[in-house]
Amino acid sequence: MNLMPAFRKHKNRLCISLILCLAILVTPFVSAAEMRPTEKIRVKFSETVEKSIVRTATALDKTVRKLAEALDKTDNLAVKVHSSFYDSRIRRYFVSFSGTANFQGKLPWQLNSDSYFITTDSEVSIDLHVSDIKQSRSGTNFSFDCSAVVSLDRLAYELLKKVPHLAASGAMSPAFDLLTEFLTKLNIGILSKAISETFRSFSAVAFTRLVNDMIKASGQNHGLANIFREAMKDGSILTFLALQIVRCAAISLVSVAGASLGATVGSIIAPGVGSVIGAYMGSQILTVAAKIVVYQLTAKMPMKRNIRRMIVAHQMLVKNPADDVARRAFSDAQNKVEKSITSELKNEKFSLFEVLLKETDKMAASERQAMIPLLKNMQTILLNKVIGEGDWYYARKYHLLRQNVERWGLQSQIVFTVEPPANR
Repeated sequence: MNLMPAFRKHKNRLCISLILCLAILVTPFVSAAEMRPTEKIRVKFSETVEKSIVRTATALDKTVRKLAEALDKTDNLAVKVHSSFYDSRIRRYFVSFSGTANFQGKLPWQLNSDSYFITTDSEVSIDLHVSDIKQSRSGTNFSFDCSAVVSLDRLAYELLKKVPHLAASGAMSPAFDLLTEFLTKLNIGILSKAISETFRSFSAVAFTRLVNDMIKASGQNHGLANIFREAMKDGSILTFLALQIVRCAAISLVSVAGASLGATVGSIIAPGVGSVIGAYMGSQILTVAAKIVVYQLTAKMPMKRNIRRMIVAHQMLVKNPADDVARRAFSDAQNKVEKSITSELKNEKFSLFEVLLKETDKMAASERQAMIPLLKNMQTILLNKVIGEGDWYYARKYHLLRQNVERWGLQSQIVFTVEPPANR
């Protein structure tokens, strides 16, 4: 299967193309299944498996930081990691980073905004804010803030299903060990060089020229030549990145073997184990790209999406209160949720308020801590409506909020000292 998808024609696909290059910082492998809701029962693993997950998380963190450092040393990308940690309670790895980029290539699409919010949900969930997009003689310049969450147990489950010898054994530890080995062997130098070069030179003409060069370099390796010919049909920036990885490796393509572009790339950037993980990675990136949603910041984002942003940002701030990326994300998401609900309340509508309560009810106790500032503001807004207008319907919603707060055990943090008027 080809490593990267051919994107549908859409006015925002230039932005998607630019951002997917950045996403490689946190998506060395991704999968197709949806994240399980937080209310699902956590599967219990043996102590051996739990230790394997920790080793994978440690290797992932080292890879992310090394790649960020390598990219920061290039002349067209600046990347800074603000927070990164593994939460063993939910088996998820968190990272936030920011930076700037200069895209010097040529793309056939025009942007119609200077800011976008790009988001996707899967085993690797990404929330990425792209801003200050400006065209200049040197290319397209932009800034970015990103937070990502990697669900390590779900990654291993999907890998277990994809790799025959792992599926036959049914054991989780070998799957995590395989991921760890891949990350440990990953050639950061090749990867960072290829990303930088992609930002510098991608264009339709450059893509065609690169594919032809790759076909010539493959010589009598007809299987590899056919993979490159198939890549020609795609033309996306990520397929160009994959080809750049092959080119930057500076090896003889005659001896390179791979059943797909993903397997070929994997075997180059992580010899040995890479061909197995690479094939898996290539097949799953298709799904992640398909799930990407792009919002202009002037448009309304779905409230559930902003609630998720609040949870992720709060978890990062608990670990690192100095994380400016997480703080900005939390504040922006909370303001958007509050504005949407307040707008409805003014018109005596309560559907979004009820969605907020329902979504909060689904959360784990630790996640509800992220909602306390918002719930306090809702308490104040409803109480003002009750006292100022004496409206019994608002009083009912105030009482509903109080009931939920007490059921969640948050009454010491959200104190109700005023009784609303009795319902008439």
